Amino acid sequence: MTDISENTRQDRRRSVRLRRSAMLRAKLDEIDRPNIKIAETRDEWSQSFALVYREYLASGYIAQPHPSGMHLSVYNLLPATCVFIFRTYVTVISTLTQIFDSELFGLPMDALYRPELDALRCQGRKITELSALATPRETRWCNLMVFLSKTMFEYSMMNNIDDICIMVNPKHVNFYKTMFLFEDFGEERFYPGVGAPAVALRINMEHIEDKASEKYRDFETDDNIHEFFYKMKSTLVDLNNGWTFYDKRPPMSEEDASFFFNARPEITANLTMRQIEHLTRLYPFLGCALASSTRTDHP
Repeated sequence: MTDISENTRQDRRRSVRLRRSAMLRAKLDEIDRPNIKIAETRDEWSQSFALVYREYLASGYIAQPHPSGMHLSVYNLLPATCVFIFRTYVTVISTLTQIFDSELFGLPMDALYRPELDALRCQGRKITELSALATPRETRWCNLMVFLSKTMFEYSMMNNIDDICIMVNPKHVNFYKTMFLFEDFGEERFYPGVGAPAVALRINMEHIEDKASEKYRDFETDDNIHEFFYKMKSTLVDLNNGWTFYDKRPPMSEEDASFFFNARPEITANLTMRQIEHLTRLYPFLGCALASSTRTDHP
């Protein structure tokens, strides 16, 4: 009983409890104990990956069903990657993943937009990419992604991120540019990963508060994203008290990493030797699992 109580206390410290503020108040009233946290258990990751899988499959972004019923990538094995989850008590009902740039793995967007990203890197900017955003169709009216985005945004500020980038389907571009003030970053290109076109967008963190203030200055409080993101109770206190900087986060347990690797072993395909060596240092079991494949470093 002591272990369960301690786990519950730790979970509460690492969760951002959502007050039913004026912003979208009615849309949270029917959600039981709404809270946001970074996934850190196999159950939380599994719920998130399964939610993304279901929504991507329903949207036609997954060509062939997979027996695992989960959608994830090699980036999910990296300690820095944050899977933000919105829960009703302990059930995940919305999720987004934030991937932090690294010299060894880069970002998923490099597959299509490496020149654009390298231009930022050459300026010494800290870059992050958002991916795997998913909310069940039956709860999209709740605008849960707005709350997840606020927490992700403040976590980015806590980590001194310069640029938040994302690849979106062209049909969603206007939403991201109008609602969250993303700017054009890369032209439309075909993304084989989801079998659909993609457009690259970017938020420059140096200018976004001024842009939001100008954009929403005449909006009422209940609809004012600037008020919601910058002036309402910040979650940064919760983040600093219970959450770790992205580059200090521990890896998954070897048991959890093995579980997800065995469910989707193809996520480690086409890795360079340096990437394999890095993952093997984190998860020694991967040394045997990947030893049979011969790979070379990218030029």
